[in-house]
Amino acid sequence: MTVIADAKRRVVLSPVKPGDRFDVQLSANGKLVLTPLIPDERPNQVKLVRKHGYLVAVSSRPITQAQTRAYLDEFP
Repeated sequence: MTVIADAKRRVVLSPVKPGDRFDVQLSANGKLVLTPLIPDERPNQVKLVRKHGYLVAVSSRPITQAQTRAYLDEFP
C-alpha cells in the first residue's frame, strides 16, 4: 500500500479506525514501522470519596508504593 502525506503531514490508512493507537519507530534508513497498541481491556475507574475528613481518589486498579513515589518525584 502506498500513501501520501498532505500539507499537514497527515496520512490516511484505510484499514484503520478513528481512535486506533500505534507505536511509531523510525529506523536508520528512514523506514517507519507502525505497531498497533492493544487497548487495556478494562478502563481505570477513579472516584473521589471522603476518608477521615480527606478527599481521596479510589481507583479500580491497585497502585504500589513505588509507583506513588515515582509520581510524587515527577510532581513539580
